[in-house]
Amino acid sequence: MDDPDLYELEEATGIGIFEPGTLLENEIDKNQMIGVLAYTALGMVLMVIATIVIMVPLMMTPLIVIDIYSYYIYIDPLAMLILTVAEIAFVIPPLYYIRKRGLPKSAIGIKNMLSGKDALLGIFIGLLMLGANLVISWFVTTATGPPSSGTDDLLVARNLAEMIGWSFVMFVFVAFTEELIFRGFMQRRMEMYFRGRGTANYKLVALLISSFIFGAIHFDIIGLPTRFVLGMFLGDLAQRRSYNILGPSIAHGMNNAIVIILASLGF
Repeated sequence: MDDPDLYELEEATGIGIFEPGTLLENEIDKNQMIGVLAYTALGMVLMVIATIVIMVPLMMTPLIVIDIYSYYIYIDPLAMLILTVAEIAFVIPPLYYIRKRGLPKSAIGIKNMLSGKDALLGIFIGLLMLGANLVISWFVTTATGPPSSGTDDLLVARNLAEMIGWSFVMFVFVAFTEELIFRGFMQRRMEMYFRGRGTANYKLVALLISSFIFGAIHFDIIGLPTRFVLGMFLGDLAQRRSYNILGPSIAHGMNNAIVIILASLGF
């Protein structure tokens, strides 16, 4: 794949006439790239706001208990499952971006979403990611010691219903939204930016930087190496498939869902 817009270019010019809504980005300059990063940061801000909005009513239930006097905080795993839905806010900035510029949804990776080949590649890469995840996590734990109690303790399913719920949320609200904003939106344009500057190995540069950003936004220093490597798997698959996010979304969702299932089973 030589051009991240190759598929759309063929699609847009196939009938030989201009069609409204098929404008394409072929180049990204410095100011545009700064704007793309700002939109990505805005997605994070909106996700935090959405989390707070969902959290407020949950604080009126036994699912979240906060005592400001004793500093006691209790968050039920079911509450964490519900709060994770807030990740849907990630898609707002990219969708606004393409609408403002008259771009098709394929400009952020939403294309060929029923592709069997991409689905199978997603499953294959998802299994590779899971293996890499377990190996790197083992090395990190060996070097730094067992992780202290934190949000990971809340990412568990206590029954079949919660296990199904977590699997659904991980595929739809986590994997799809994160792949859309980090691969279909940000990495794609970062690749265009470095290509336009004549940067050697511009694809690799874009892959490395976007994978680091992907790992960093989780705000977990200990988990950064693992998430960086997983970002490399996902970003490489996105590049190879002309930034169709179906495969990366399936791989991402598989990894996350299986990790939660294994943790819930005591592994």
